[in-house]
Amino acid sequence: MSLKDNKYLTPRFHLFPTSGWLNDPNGLCQLDGIHHIFFQYSPDQPKGGEKTWGHYSTKDFINYEFSGVFMKPDLPEDTSGVYSGCAYVEDHKMYIYYTGNVKHAGDYDYILEGRESNTILVTSENGVDASEKRILLRSQDYPDNLTLHVRDPKVLCKDGIYYMTLGARTKKDEGCVIVFKSADKINWDFSHFIEKADFGYMWECPDLFYVDGKQFLSISPQGLEAQEYRFQNIYQSGYFNTKEDLLAEGDGLDEFTEWDYGFDFYAPQTYVDEKDRTILIAWMGMPDAEYGHDASIEDGWQHMLSLPRELVYDSKSKKLRQQPMAEIKELRDKKIDIKNLADIDTYELYLSEFGQSDFTIQINEGFNIKYSKLTNDMVFSFTDEMLGSNRTTRKLKLADGEKIENIRFYIDTCSIEIFINDGLYTFTTKYFKAKEVENTISLEGSIENIEAYSLKPFNINIK
Repeated sequence: MSLKDNKYLTPRFHLFPTSGWLNDPNGLCQLDGIHHIFFQYSPDQPKGGEKTWGHYSTKDFINYEFSGVFMKPDLPEDTSGVYSGCAYVEDHKMYIYYTGNVKHAGDYDYILEGRESNTILVTSENGVDASEKRILLRSQDYPDNLTLHVRDPKVLCKDGIYYMTLGARTKKDEGCVIVFKSADKINWDFSHFIEKADFGYMWECPDLFYVDGKQFLSISPQGLEAQEYRFQNIYQSGYFNTKEDLLAEGDGLDEFTEWDYGFDFYAPQTYVDEKDRTILIAWMGMPDAEYGHDASIEDGWQHMLSLPRELVYDSKSKKLRQQPMAEIKELRDKKIDIKNLADIDTYELYLSEFGQSDFTIQINEGFNIKYSKLTNDMVFSFTDEMLGSNRTTRKLKLADGEKIENIRFYIDTCSIEIFINDGLYTFTTKYFKAKEVENTISLEGSIENIEAYSLKPFNINIK
């Protein structure tokens, strides 16, 4: 099926598989001026299948090249999938670490038996050609108190020592991160655990990083109990502020902050580019969600990656702001009137100077955002079941005394990313509008400043 025959509009400024399935961003890095964005990829099966790594590259976040499959399962140690991992750049070379997944045939629970999680290394100088694979760690090399769920290596270097974090699940069903150390990026020795009691049964996608000299640990924990305003998805993604250096101590975790309050945000990964910006990209999806598979599978593809976001430390709240990369402004085409969106599929909307009273924003007559001054919260809800593809309601509670200062929307053909108060809070969701349905937006309440721009699409070259 060609894209022009699709029932639903395909993304214009989000990366997606033209066919098949996409999930976790992997191996994010910049090498010699080129940003490399790898991702979990099942090219022929929109509901997921054999896991390979796909690859996009870009110099400017506007023009991209898609080179297809970078690596696929071809060893006994990764026969069930080339799972998630990272890229560490040194001496004009990517050192790519990933989890080789093995699920043995038989009557196994695949938690305590029947699985292998091998940490494997390949190198590349261009993101297209890869070296031979090298097995670095096998399941028996991990601590004895862990289940066979150990995965998602992320590597960094500090003071000449290399550190690798891996997400894990203990035999007591407690999530944790394990830390390994190395002097040469090849030989790794176990160092210590990073733990927090009663915080889920599995921690995926650990990412220890720095912004403005301050250390943070991002994880995607599974098994947190849902609350009215927190942990509303089946699985979460967020970051800990740290009290102690986690590369030396394992009990220095402070407050946990969710990255995003929407339906479709998971497995984020950060990297530092050549301008010393810390950039975050996430999977716009949610494993095992109650809203199931997306309507786009009718067109042969599923899932997207978020816009790249720069992380900025906010000293007042001691939290991280997520802001769209400055390069994204280059997508702006022209200023538009939001009362006339008939011929406009993609646009940016900026609202500010709120009257601090209740307000409602309705997009495409089926997605509502309501702010209540009394409860100081925002409620995001799909009232059109087809538009939301069974997504329902999510809530965001602002801090005491905090006001809505501004809201920025990036509205693509089948997704919405919302940045509130300069990205102190974000909300990400997919939605599925048939081609023939026109875009609409309506605003109720006191909003003095409204700016809107139509947006041009990414330019993607498929090799």
